[in-house]
Amino acid sequence: MVSRGTQDAISYAGSHPEAMRRMFLTLDPRIFQRAFPEAVSGEDIEVIDQWGIDDPHIEYILRALDADLEAGFPAGGLFGESLLNSLAVYLQSRYAVRPFAHVKPRNGLPKTRLNRVIEFVEENLDKDITLAALAETAGMGPHYFAELFKQSLGISPHQYVLRRRIERGRKLLHNPSVSVLEAAVRSGFSDQSHFTKLFRRIVGVTPSKYRAIL
Repeated sequence: MVSRGTQDAISYAGSHPEAMRRMFLTLDPRIFQRAFPEAVSGEDIEVIDQWGIDDPHIEYILRALDADLEAGFPAGGLFGESLLNSLAVYLQSRYAVRPFAHVKPRNGLPKTRLNRVIEFVEENLDKDITLAALAETAGMGPHYFAELFKQSLGISPHQYVLRRRIERGRKLLHNPSVSVLEAAVRSGFSDQSHFTKLFRRIVGVTPSKYRAIL
């Protein structure tokens, strides 16, 4: 975890090094400002350079980002954006030169704001829904919104959107004139394979099998 423009190199002590994979992630400074616009608007976030640290939290986020990339972003950009938001918040609180105290919000989203977000999701399920758009609909920053949303419904924003998309797809499959591919696209999935994989995970059977037992 180092500043922009830093260079590094790897050397091996042995003559036959084992296979090794490295992951690099470059963060736009605006990611930090978007995470906490209420607290750091207009400020630059400076992170202290770190070498050789072992941080399981950062590793978990990087692996989750990598897995989502390998899977073809089945949830669209919402999951990746949520992970980057969490990483920015963690880095700011743990490694920033001037960390600020984060007060954990409570009691969930006010009902009127939550209803606005739910309506927005239903109206845009077939589009790419972003965390920033959901937070803007609720009238707050992404980090606070994500925490309050989960407190209100018990699941994260990206999990909620995925479940609503699967539910829409399930209803569309009741119409014999709608193909599995069309149900996937109209539910907001980029392709049929992602729809099938997540449908089976949540419903328990593939879309084709689900339709066969109707």
